[in-house]
Amino acid sequence: MTHRTLWALVLWGATVGATAADFVVTGVAEPATLRRDGGAAPLTAPTALLAGDVVSAGARGKVAMQLADNGLITLSSLADLQVFDAEAGKGKRLSTAKLKLLAGALRVDSRATNGKPMQDVRLNVGSLKTRILNADAWGANTAEGDTLCVIAGAVQLQTEGIENESISSPGSCVRREPDGRLRRFAAASDTVVIGAIDATRFDGMTTRLPAATAVAAEPAASPAQTAPAMPAEMDANGDWTVVVLSLSRPEVVQARADELAGQGLPTTVRTATINGVLMHRVAIGQFATVEDARAYVAETLAPKGISGWPSRL
Repeated sequence: MTHRTLWALVLWGATVGATAADFVVTGVAEPATLRRDGGAAPLTAPTALLAGDVVSAGARGKVAMQLADNGLITLSSLADLQVFDAEAGKGKRLSTAKLKLLAGALRVDSRATNGKPMQDVRLNVGSLKTRILNADAWGANTAEGDTLCVIAGAVQLQTEGIENESISSPGSCVRREPDGRLRRFAAASDTVVIGAIDATRFDGMTTRLPAATAVAAEPAASPAQTAPAMPAEMDANGDWTVVVLSLSRPEVVQARADELAGQGLPTTVRTATINGVLMHRVAIGQFATVEDARAYVAETLAPKGISGWPSRL
């Protein structure tokens, strides 16, 4: 029996009877991949997730998951989520999950719904350790930092330096920046975050997004709309650019760059060494000032659901 055949049987075995499993993939917008025991295969729904699994959503891909047939966890494109443990509650015990966001963004809604109990999700967003108990939260692990925003309920932080601190105001965010500093801000003040939160919405599924974060679906681009976007604030000799993705995986970065270039955005792939690791970056445009770069993110990228941050060339 070949390794590929064996892997197919393993994946099939995880899929069969998935509705009775503790943690299940309930929806997939391709491409998406499941990595298990050193192998990888396209991800389909329904599929039961096991400890050690890594779920990856490719460019344009999204994944929706449920814990014990309740709640909703949505993984946006170019995001990786590792499963450490997941268990359905029995008797008076809550359903629990231990997860780590390796890259990209996700949303966790662990609130009680339809007569079903709330859930207890322990989520590491990069270096931020959190407990999402009967709450709705969004997290992102990017080169800009590890970010967590509360949409409803309260989220407990269990990270060194801020143990047992709770974020309980809807729209409140905390970010651990690359230099280790913590920054608190309101999601409403950051159009990039608002657009990225909306990007975790899974088509056909209710994620109870607040009205302030709802963004209408854009019509399919016509040939006239795909002309390169070159607003006046761009400067071919500028010292600033906008980074929309930064990963050590060059193939993923190139795929995202190709996708954005297909939308008419002036996209390039650059490299940078961060903490001794060679990172590949999708960068858009050149700007004379950091203010111009930020304005481009807010006015051009955020309405498309694309997050990004200024970076010196």
